[in-house]
Amino acid sequence: MSNYSLQSYKGMATRHTCPNCGDRHSFAYYVDEQDTPLHLSVGRCNHESSCGYHYTPKQYFHDHPECRTTNDFSFGRQRVEQKNKQPSQPTSVCYIPIHYVEKSQSVHSNFFHFLSMLLTAYYGSKAKEVLNRLLEEYRLGATREGAVIFWQIDRMNKVRTGKVMQYNPEDGHRIKGGQTSAVNWIHSILKKQRILPEKWQLSQCLFGEHLLSSNPDKVVVLVESEKSAVIGSAIFPGYVWLATGGKSQMKEEKLRVLSGRTVLLFPDADGYAEWKQRAGSMTFCKVIVSDLIEKNATPEQKAAHIDIADWIVFQIRESKIMCTANHLVEAERILQRMIEKNPVLQKLIDDFDLVLVGASPIGKDEVNPP
Repeated sequence: MSNYSLQSYKGMATRHTCPNCGDRHSFAYYVDEQDTPLHLSVGRCNHESSCGYHYTPKQYFHDHPECRTTNDFSFGRQRVEQKNKQPSQPTSVCYIPIHYVEKSQSVHSNFFHFLSMLLTAYYGSKAKEVLNRLLEEYRLGATREGAVIFWQIDRMNKVRTGKVMQYNPEDGHRIKGGQTSAVNWIHSILKKQRILPEKWQLSQCLFGEHLLSSNPDKVVVLVESEKSAVIGSAIFPGYVWLATGGKSQMKEEKLRVLSGRTVLLFPDADGYAEWKQRAGSMTFCKVIVSDLIEKNATPEQKAAHIDIADWIVFQIRESKIMCTANHLVEAERILQRMIEKNPVLQKLIDDFDLVLVGASPIGKDEVNPP
């Protein structure tokens, strides 16, 4: 039986029409070692929140037991011979020259405009200092059209790629429709310009990963979106805020850089159960899963799939950010057992009394409270 995995991204030709939502460039097939799809319906849609379609090979073979054979498999009505498995060759990580980051670094993006308004309302005259720090630490870039570039720079300070997204400068929400592409990638742009060779392969890392080396003792806060990491760092600078880049991007090869660290996960409104489950396999670090949004977001906020950035913005605009301290009782009870083993966590409680409402510890030596 072939081993199937999601098709690696090699440009738009490897992203197909989703059988559920109909988006023409959002669906990744499950393919075998020869890059042959199992079936046109077997794969995952990139629109995890709005669509969420994910049909695995295991589910497909359960639904179609006649296709589960020893030496071959069915694709549509054709029988395809399985070729002898070739040993996989190790591939080296490809990088983008750092001067593209330096050239792009700018405050002239719509995202940075929104960030400036938000932090000015919160910090007043101190906002400029905070904005400069965020610009330098996260190396925020901008395109001529005002889209922000979130650069992925690994702990060796090497550039993996840049994620290009457009935001509404007034409310900070992503612009996904119309003439604007939801997401673009610097490596894809450079490939089209023939600056990068066609054989260049993407290997992603955590957004903000380069900050780990210079902050070896800080607690790491891991969120889904790059926007959340930047806004979180703006309000709570005592932690290293990193982003996975997507709900399904909690992959071990990306998370291994967190070995030995204490990590606080802030899942989005629709990701708490999945992230809590995935955190159970992160045995290489101490993990705390926050249930802030899970327990306190309104039904309307959950339906809108808010994240920690949306929550912080809401708290600031409603002048309620201090009120969340009343919800710390549960978090303190849960974390008290862990403080005895790691005194650094006391500072986490002290600093997060403005935001953290509850947390569920995950670890082989921890027992979840009833």
